[in-house]
Amino acid sequence: MISSRAAMKSTRSLSDERGRKIHDKHSPHRSGRPPGNCNRFPGPYYLDSGGDEDNLEVVGLNNFVHVRCHFSSPKACPCGRYACHLDSMIVAVDGACPGNGSDLAVRSACGVYFGPEDDDGGPRNMALRVPDEPGMLHTSQRAELWAAIAALWASDKYAESGGQWPCEVPEGCKTPCRISHLVIKSDSAYLVNSMTGAIKKWKTNGWLTTKKTPVANRDLWELLLKRVAYLDKLGVTVDWWLVPRKENEEADDLANAGLQRKPLALRDILS
Repeated sequence: MISSRAAMKSTRSLSDERGRKIHDKHSPHRSGRPPGNCNRFPGPYYLDSGGDEDNLEVVGLNNFVHVRCHFSSPKACPCGRYACHLDSMIVAVDGACPGNGSDLAVRSACGVYFGPEDDDGGPRNMALRVPDEPGMLHTSQRAELWAAIAALWASDKYAESGGQWPCEVPEGCKTPCRISHLVIKSDSAYLVNSMTGAIKKWKTNGWLTTKKTPVANRDLWELLLKRVAYLDKLGVTVDWWLVPRKENEEADDLANAGLQRKPLALRDILS
């Protein structure tokens, strides 16, 4: 029996085949802004065009992580890379809160992973300690939200002036090469499921849940939406990718490292 995905691949149109031939070679290129906003990644626009759920991340020339082109070859080129969208970025986030849900939860932190560090202006990953705030408890959920807020805030400059890809490669790339697609990668179902579904209902219902109780962490959800709205004005689609925890180890390590840092006034910095 042929799977639906196999059948889809076997019936690609001629125009799709031409696209695949163009991108079979290692050819980083712009893809443009995907449709919609705050959708799950990889979405139908990606999978229905021939993309699959393997090898979605490609480390680029500046060590940022990019979305693999959905028309790319199933095999990497001799350099080890797949064709990718140079106007995209995948940013991993995570939170840490020892003793979460108990009286021992007296500190928390967040981690933001852009890619492998280097000495030539490559990714500047973030390990941030969450400050104490009056009336607010330290929880894993709040730490995860702070991580996402920090990731969006730090991505602003790549939407405004580029820098995630060396603009002299490929030839003809106009400077600056700004991002148009940002994927936030997380192992938090709370974060991803809420941003791709529940949050729309919460807003419509006056920030009440289906049980008519106030939405927890509303202050951070509103700040997160503010950051998404700013990127939207800059022409950036923000999608959300839920992954197993074992596939988010870099962000997890950064979050744990943040527990050893001095607290920062995140609300003042990231608002």
